Amino acid sequence: MKSSPAFDRRAFLMGGSASLGLGILALAGCATTPPPGGSAGAGGATEVKTISLYGNSLGEDSQKAAWQSVVDGFQKASGATIKPVIYPYDQAATQLALTGRSGKLLGVGQAGPWQVLSPMGVLADLTDLADGLGIPQGVLDTYTIDGKLYVLPLTAAGIGLIVNGEIASSVGLKSGLSTDAFATALEKIKSQDSSLIPYAAVTKNPDLKDAVHWMWGFGSEVVTADLECTIGDKESVEAMTWYKGLQDQGLIQPNVARSDARILFASGRTAVYDDAPLASTFVKTNGAAQNVIDNISTISRPQHKGKDSFNRAWGGGLFVTAGEGETTSRDFALFAATDLAAATALYEQSAVAPAAKSVADQIPALANDTFQTVFRTEVSEHARGAAWDRIAVTAQVDTTIGEGVASILAGQVDVQSGLNDLKQKVQSLLDSNA
Repeated sequence: MKSSPAFDRRAFLMGGSASLGLGILALAGCATTPPPGGSAGAGGATEVKTISLYGNSLGEDSQKAAWQSVVDGFQKASGATIKPVIYPYDQAATQLALTGRSGKLLGVGQAGPWQVLSPMGVLADLTDLADGLGIPQGVLDTYTIDGKLYVLPLTAAGIGLIVNGEIASSVGLKSGLSTDAFATALEKIKSQDSSLIPYAAVTKNPDLKDAVHWMWGFGSEVVTADLECTIGDKESVEAMTWYKGLQDQGLIQPNVARSDARILFASGRTAVYDDAPLASTFVKTNGAAQNVIDNISTISRPQHKGKDSFNRAWGGGLFVTAGEGETTSRDFALFAATDLAAATALYEQSAVAPAAKSVADQIPALANDTFQTVFRTEVSEHARGAAWDRIAVTAQVDTTIGEGVASILAGQVDVQSGLNDLKQKVQSLLDSNA
């Protein structure tokens, strides 16, 4: 049987990988959302010679080399041209919104504030591209609206518990603990060395969105899939009562931001804190002693009364505009996510494993990275996106939750009253985007 032209092109881009070829075949039947009133949408997905790549990475010294290698690799393999459209990260939402409304958005973009584009109907459904790649479902859910995947993840991890393995092993701090056993281990750390902060948990905004994964673990939805806020339910009250209890016992400390926690961990003044897989890089850039660098590890978040525990999803990916140029753009997104050389370049530059397990398992340097290997199984596989990550006010919701939890930890309001007030504020933000 003669192969179709579409199959031949994608097989070429994928290097003929048999396992991924099944996903390539599925591309032929993809459904897309056409841009409103755009000529591209009227004709469906097309192939073009030049597409744009919207984002900030090609403009930043720390990421430019890796991303340029991805762009060069795709251009060589496909014959297409990638035109960078670089904007500062803090201006991404505005720039994307303006370009999207102008009807001139054409190509691929780094996820960032992709949510501003979803109401415009300009994004392609990438569900079929993710099929068979082994990306954690909780991460895919972060980018899925009404059953359509609008971002293909390139990296997929979570905010997990980073531990000093030497101290952790001395007190029985390990994966699979209950929240009670976790607290007991923290008490042992305090007993062994009163100068240590047992757990440098975030207790200061803007990072107090960390409270969310504890609320999830205690059984609260926080916000349901249909954007109803449940903060203030008995599960979230129990979670915040437990969290504040750790502070009242001196097991966590007030006024600790993520940046503070990184320094505390690197300097050996705490045994545990929360961070992304970049923790293995931060510990070095913050001047840690060799014994701290050698002993950095991670454990799964403890479970409460047998319930599943979760880590807030963390990572990035690419969105694709629908219609004109969509075929070329999809090819680039798939190339960036699955080409072994491209994925290796991004891993070596970012120290973050690819989202696609089928690709990550082929990177020798990753297989030899003990920290990243453990992080993938103990943290990333239990990552979960928040329902409000899919709407434009996601940052405002996070900030509001952080402010509400901060007032509780500061003792300005009791847990139940504080969470009831927080529920109203969060629901107001959600309703404004209904």
